[in-house]
Order: sequence, then C-alpha cells, then structure tokens
Amino acid sequence: MIGLIIEQLNDDDRAFMLDLYKNYYGLVRKTVFSITHSVEDIEDLIDDAFIKLMGKISLLRTFDCCKTTSYIVYTARSVSINYIKHKKVENRRMYYIDNMDTTEDLFNLENESEARLIRQEEMELLSDAISRLPQEQKDLLYFKYMLEMSDQDIAEILGIAPNSVRQYLTRARRNARKLMEGRMRDYAE
Repeated sequence: MIGLIIEQLNDDDRAFMLDLYKNYYGLVRKTVFSITHSVEDIEDLIDDAFIKLMGKISLLRTFDCCKTTSYIVYTARSVSINYIKHKKVENRRMYYIDNMDTTEDLFNLENESEARLIRQEEMELLSDAISRLPQEQKDLLYFKYMLEMSDQDIAEILGIAPNSVRQYLTRARRNARKLMEGRMRDYAE
C-alpha cells in the first residue's frame, strides 16, 4: 500500500521517501513491535508511520541524521501507542456489547452515540482550527500531543530555548481555541 502512495509523490519526494523507508524500515519495525507485540498488524502500523512521515517531508529534510532518527522513532511510537489505545477501546466496547441485556442499556447506548457525534463535531472543529494555524504552531502541537515529545526534544527540533516551549504551546492552544470559537459562532448564526 505504501508503494502506491509513494508513487503519487513528485520525483524528489519519492526518492527521499524511498531512501527513508529503506534506511529506517528496520528501526520502525523494531519500535512498533517493542510497543505493540503484534505480529498480525505490524506491517500496517509500519505503513501508517511512513504515511505520517510523508506529510512532514519538508520538515524531515531540514533535520540532521540524529534528529531524523529521533523524529522517526517518535512517529513510530505514536502510531503504536494509538494502535494500543484503539485496541483497548475496541475490546471494552466488545465486552460492553456482549454484556448488554436490558432496554436501559440500549437507551444508554443511544445516548452514548449522541455524545459521540457531538464529540466528533468538536474534534472536526478542532482539526479545522489547527489546520488554519501557522505551520510553526501546527508542528509544535503535533510534536507535543501526537508524538508526545518532551519540551527539551521540541526545543531542539524547533531551535528554541527549552523553557520557551510551554509559552509557545500556550499561544498555539489559545489561537486554536479562538479559531474554534469563531467557527462555533459562525455555525450558530
């Protein structure tokens, strides 16, 4: 699957991604397996990690070897952790559905679906707000919340002082919240 996606890139980016895939495949595989211990889904998770990396080609090109390796490991780790979280939710849901036996439970499930739809709308608003942020703020939020990087690691990648990371994060979150609230007002009108 990843081969089909790589083929859609321009020649420069395709060569870069193929080189990245060739050089870091083993490291990504080891990282994913050490976290998930899943042989069945390992290839899909490796593909997911490299697909995420494709969106950051321009950023990856600016890194030296050590930063590139670190970024790739963080991405593989993030994909693996998300996989585990998803599996836990899936297992809980299966257990819940297997043990449903009253109409009250069905009513609660309907309310849960409503809450899930509301949550999904909020997530779409947040995603839209983040997509409208400046690239630096998007990267900062991605590093902190998707890759779960430490302030020190973020500071190194962005070339800022480690004690400034929290301040930049606060600004990015505040800007995202303002954009979200603006969209919510637009929908309400």
